[in-house]
Amino acid sequence: MPHDGEEEAYTVRPYAVTGGRVSAASTDLPMEALVETTTDTKALTGLTPEKKKILELASGEYQSVAELSAHTRLPLGVVRVLVTDLAAVNYLKIHVGGTAQDESTHDSSGGLSLSLLESVLDGIAAL
Repeated sequence: MPHDGEEEAYTVRPYAVTGGRVSAASTDLPMEALVETTTDTKALTGLTPEKKKILELASGEYQSVAELSAHTRLPLGVVRVLVTDLAAVNYLKIHVGGTAQDESTHDSSGGLSLSLLESVLDGIAAL
């Protein structure tokens, strides 16, 4: 059982990691958005350990915002803030297209397009 001080420190940590911000600069960042590193992660200095970890995870392989949250063990909202911070200084590139909210994934009648539905089925089959 955690001591009172340990529990309090845990609840304060995400707030401290984001510098007190509770929402990302881009509130439309979906959890399935893919992220890739645009810079050499070894050359970066002055970043928090959480930001460095996100850059390392997205180096050489696309990672979704949800995957980054799971790998860093940080709440999704915190990762959204950190990802948008890193993208704002051109350390990350965010790929958002192809989500269910994207108009390009809808057919002429307003329903989801066949290609999006096939992608979802392919992803489920890969599990």
